Amino acid sequence: MITEEIEKLIILQKIDEEIFEKEGEINSFPEKEKRFNREIEDIEKKIKEAKDDLKKIQLDRKEKELEIRSYEEEKNNLDKKLGTVKTNKEYEALLIEIANIKKKISDIEEEVLILMEKEEEIIKKEKILEEELKKIKEHIFKKIEEEKKKIENLKKELEIKKKEREELVKEIDFKAYNLYEKIRKNKKDNIAIVKIENGICSGCFMSLPTYIVERVKKKKEIVQCENCSRILY
Repeated sequence: MITEEIEKLIILQKIDEEIFEKEGEINSFPEKEKRFNREIEDIEKKIKEAKDDLKKIQLDRKEKELEIRSYEEEKNNLDKKLGTVKTNKEYEALLIEIANIKKKISDIEEEVLILMEKEEEIIKKEKILEEELKKIKEHIFKKIEEEKKKIENLKKELEIKKKEREELVKEIDFKAYNLYEKIRKNKKDNIAIVKIENGICSGCFMSLPTYIVERVKKKKEIVQCENCSRILY
């Protein structure tokens, strides 16, 4: 009886939809895991950038501090020289030179203060990022474990569905099953058999000719949509 074959194909379609859905979830897990790990990598990248910025600032500060020490040494030598000069002109020249060095030291000290402020800001930023990374890692690792358990359960369910499918296929007419499989494998949505709703194919949503609808109603043969080739019921 063609009615029985159609009913079996409808049940098979439901099983295949479940299999298709479960396989989709299982296959999407690696990409999902990568997406989770990218969240961790993004924060780790920001932490690395902060560490690199901190190293650069600390290096700049050390160079400025060395420059200050060099100028202070030069100033001390000039201060000593003040006691040995014999003319006012030489004395005034030394005072001008000392004043210029003091100005340079003062300017560099201001630069050092700015660098120290930046250093403090980066250390705070790095600490906040480290705390954020810890929380996100805990959340994501928990999420990944949950997803892994879910996938394991899906795999078990999938095996059950596949066995159920195998048993059902044994009961379906060979030609009917082959037609069903041929259609299903050519469809992106994996749907091979669809219902007629108000004279419309629910697979491609095209209006069906009256004679096609009538042939389906008679239930004497397997009828396909002339537009999408899906089996109609």
